[in-house]
Amino acid sequence: MLDEQQWSDYSRDGYLRLGRVLEPTTVTELCARADDLALGRVRNPAIEMQLDTGGAYEALPGAVRSFAEGTLRYRKIQGLESDPLFSPLVRHPLIAEICARVYGAHAPVSIFRAMVMNKPAGQGTFLPWHQDGGDVWKLDRDPLVTIWVALDPATRENGCLEVVPGTHRLGLLSAHGSTVAPQEVERHCPPEAVRAVEVESGHAILLHNWLIHRSGINPSPVSRRAFTACYMDGRTVSTLTGDRFPMAFGSDGPHLDLPYVVQLRADQRAITTSLRVALGHRLRGLFRRAS
Repeated sequence: MLDEQQWSDYSRDGYLRLGRVLEPTTVTELCARADDLALGRVRNPAIEMQLDTGGAYEALPGAVRSFAEGTLRYRKIQGLESDPLFSPLVRHPLIAEICARVYGAHAPVSIFRAMVMNKPAGQGTFLPWHQDGGDVWKLDRDPLVTIWVALDPATRENGCLEVVPGTHRLGLLSAHGSTVAPQEVERHCPPEAVRAVEVESGHAILLHNWLIHRSGINPSPVSRRAFTACYMDGRTVSTLTGDRFPMAFGSDGPHLDLPYVVQLRADQRAITTSLRVALGHRLRGLFRRAS
């Protein structure tokens, strides 16, 4: 249980150390599971992975179902809410308590993403100052809760998280969200305000999604793996599809099917059908000309 002083500290800083949430044996199991998924020794059709190329953040490749060749030089493995080993961590009682405090005890809570983020030894991608929210996420409301759990010790030497305490109270600095503009970095992220958040293996951090944060590369000889999950009000829907997301706490129900969501889904089905018909006509025309 978090006490009122901890909630006050979180309200002030936008992040809070939660202490140990995983025992060493569980950490070892989860690290092995992530490696097995990346190497292709375990398959899960709900999982997607992204390579770490060590270059610019903007040049990272897209996520794929599996790598052509198994590798441990991955940047992320996502979709872990569907994995039997990671699922208990996704639904940890302390996280349920936090979500109930933030979203209300009455509210169902869904999971936007649950993943292992990795900075491979001697590599890693520099993640610039950013906020986790905005139009780029394609959601009808902003998530507010992220839990970050160190699997390997996170240190200054291997690219630990860096934050600017209190910046969550600025709100989103742009409607688009994500990377913070250079002029905003100059204004809100002076070097003296930056705090490195070193975390022991098995220990967790609560982060407000609007907190400005970043992480560096990993020149050290050891990897820096962490589990991270983003939780949101269970009524949240994708603005692209009208779909909701997997439930973490509470239950889904028909009362969440708002009229505009039903219409959005119907519109999407109509557009998809129209495109398929048009593509079929186009292909038949090409075949006729070729014969």
